[in-house]
Amino acid sequence: MRHALFLILLDIPQGIVTNQSPPEYVVTTEPIKDIGQLGLEWCALEAQSVNHSFFLSWHWIGSWLRSLPERIKPLVVRVRNGEATVGLAILVHGQTRVLKLIKLPQIALNASGEAGLDKISIEYNGFLSVNGQETHVERSALDWLLRTHTNESLLLPAIETGSNLVAGMLASATGRHVKQLAVLPAPYVDLAAIRNAGGDYLSHLSRNSRQSLRRSLRYYEADGPLQYHRANSLEEAIDLFAQLEQAHQTYWRTRGQPGAFAEPFFRQFHAELIRSAFTDGHIEMAVIKAGAQIIGYLYNFIWRDRIYAYQSGFNYSEGRLAKPGYVSHYMAILSALKKGQNVYDFMAGRRQHKTSLSTAQQSLVWLQLLPPLLSVRLETCINFLTVGIRKR
Repeated sequence: MRHALFLILLDIPQGIVTNQSPPEYVVTTEPIKDIGQLGLEWCALEAQSVNHSFFLSWHWIGSWLRSLPERIKPLVVRVRNGEATVGLAILVHGQTRVLKLIKLPQIALNASGEAGLDKISIEYNGFLSVNGQETHVERSALDWLLRTHTNESLLLPAIETGSNLVAGMLASATGRHVKQLAVLPAPYVDLAAIRNAGGDYLSHLSRNSRQSLRRSLRYYEADGPLQYHRANSLEEAIDLFAQLEQAHQTYWRTRGQPGAFAEPFFRQFHAELIRSAFTDGHIEMAVIKAGAQIIGYLYNFIWRDRIYAYQSGFNYSEGRLAKPGYVSHYMAILSALKKGQNVYDFMAGRRQHKTSLSTAQQSLVWLQLLPPLLSVRLETCINFLTVGIRKR
């Protein structure tokens, strides 16, 4: 009611919130009325952007919006410079908990804020921005969100370290409490550097990693030559995705874990994404074999000069030298080198194969910016004291 009255007094249509920060950048939010029309606008801005990740492409964002349950009512954030739209993002209203009992309103950036729906795991999150205006768009949008949503938490999942610093600085300026939910390494293979050094990928790994990988390669080659086969049609990609799901779920259930596909939304979203992005060349669905034996499956995203190693399913055997994950990613890396890609990105996570097979890494941060409420301050104090006690 107070929000609506504020809009009426300003003679601004309800459902649209506007402000100017800094003066040349105007930030607005409004409900998404037509996903198709938003897609045209998003793709037009994509054509003016060179630095955004696959996760900020319309393939990902559009598939996500089309897959969300009807009860979710996302908003589009627009940043304008004059008459031109120079930045876009999606917000979703939800809730978070403080002191495990108190519900606090929350807005999430390009995510729902709900664990089940967010199993799809957006990474390299942020604002789609016109080339050269990324910093201005990010600062303007974040500053506006923090100053206009004063009693709401702002959830920023999987942002890069530069964005983390900007968000932290702006949060401090507005009296917010900064809570890092997670900081995870995102290892990658610098294919461009390997190519410039002569193209010998193995020489860039540690001695132990080289030896272990070579033993596994010989183990599988005893069954026949290694093959890396990519789906050549949408139908084949969908079929391999179903086989990947079966291998993935079999492995995780034997370990007492539900697996990524336990959430129906995960499968629904990716069925939509594969249909959206495969024909444009942004999906690599691959099966890795040794002779007739299937070692595993990889589901990767291809975006400009980067391969994102998103999901996998492997067939494990009893052999001590059997390392299907290592061998499958090794074959994918050789394929990416041959195709002229510059980065093979293992994405966020602490898994041994990511560390062993990568040549560099960065970090991604899951950040929550909480309003300066009494309950938030109390939780912050309790957490501080708990950490202090554990360190003693």
